Amino acid sequence: MSELQIGIVLLGVSVVGLVYGFNVFQEWRFKKRTSQAFARPQDDVLLEVPKNHVRDGTRNERLEPVLIDTGDPAIDDEVPFADPVSDDFQPEPRHEPPAPVEETTQDDAQMDALDHQALVVSMLDPSLDFIAEMAFHEPVELAALPRFNVAKRVQIIGRTEKGLWRSVETLPNIRYKQLNIGLQLVDRSGAVTEQELASFCQQVTRYAEEYNAAVSFPQRQQKLVAARELDRFCADVDVLIGINVVAGSPIEGTRLRRYVEAAGLQLEPDGAFHYLADSGNTLYSLLAADQMPFTLHTLLDKSFPALTLLFDVPRVAGGVEVFDRVIQFARQMAQEFDAQLVDDNRKVLSEAGLNRIREQLRHIYGSMDDRGIAPGSVAALRLFA
Repeated sequence: MSELQIGIVLLGVSVVGLVYGFNVFQEWRFKKRTSQAFARPQDDVLLEVPKNHVRDGTRNERLEPVLIDTGDPAIDDEVPFADPVSDDFQPEPRHEPPAPVEETTQDDAQMDALDHQALVVSMLDPSLDFIAEMAFHEPVELAALPRFNVAKRVQIIGRTEKGLWRSVETLPNIRYKQLNIGLQLVDRSGAVTEQELASFCQQVTRYAEEYNAAVSFPQRQQKLVAARELDRFCADVDVLIGINVVAGSPIEGTRLRRYVEAAGLQLEPDGAFHYLADSGNTLYSLLAADQMPFTLHTLLDKSFPALTLLFDVPRVAGGVEVFDRVIQFARQMAQEFDAQLVDDNRKVLSEAGLNRIREQLRHIYGSMDDRGIAPGSVAALRLFA
């Protein structure tokens, strides 16, 4: 064999090795994100609520979701399939829009619309964000956007010299009179800390000094207290429901893909199939129970003995109706693949157990509505991210 042939063979082996290694890395990364979701055996998914929270509000580290409901011996009556859920998930604006400003340029006509202005202003919410207000002595064209070294989400909106609010960009001939910079107070990693808040204020102040701008902040201690209280509330309602579909014999990936795509689910980059609302928000998702990510390769070559349907309670609008859709789809899958619906202890889910879950869901959704954080709303999607 010539040196050229040997080189070609070695190159081919290297390419195959790189592809295999990349696939192993992708699978490892997916398993690392979701391993804790199946780590501990649980009782009823909602009857033992504190054990099923996606995060623990008393700690800053994130806890991955834990599954699932334990049922009685058998499944009895079928749950009627709910009508398709319409895309009614857009929240009402939290703030009154600024008074309309008379504009003369065609480019600003769309920005001047009241609904657009309300949408921009609602990007920052005093109940969710620590909002720094930066006022320039004269309208300025920004040379660069500030970069914040913080763990929480930061959003910036600006008021132009014509009085219009917009998401801040460094565009030519766009001059700003004011910037509002918001640091999100709470997410699934917990509440913002005093150190994080102090660091954010320092970074905003440094940026303001570059433009000789005046900057004001809310009272830090008041916001820290509010953040901790909001985090405790979020921890009480932050629940993920999982339903396991265990087949009598492993389900071929190609057959599974045809079935779920025909049912309206689509494969997303996170390695799970998602059923999306018209708004693009996930209503429920399907993944392999062994945490192996679905990819075009694995679906072509592998079979799956068990699957898990996930329902992220606070992130889904539609409430119990959508949960019933999940149950109905799970039962259709069970019929199609000769499978059973079971909990993590392999106990069959019963109608009585599902009814208990529905009651707990109604309690959770009622608590969220009373708090003014509608399930599936922009606020909920931010808090439970």
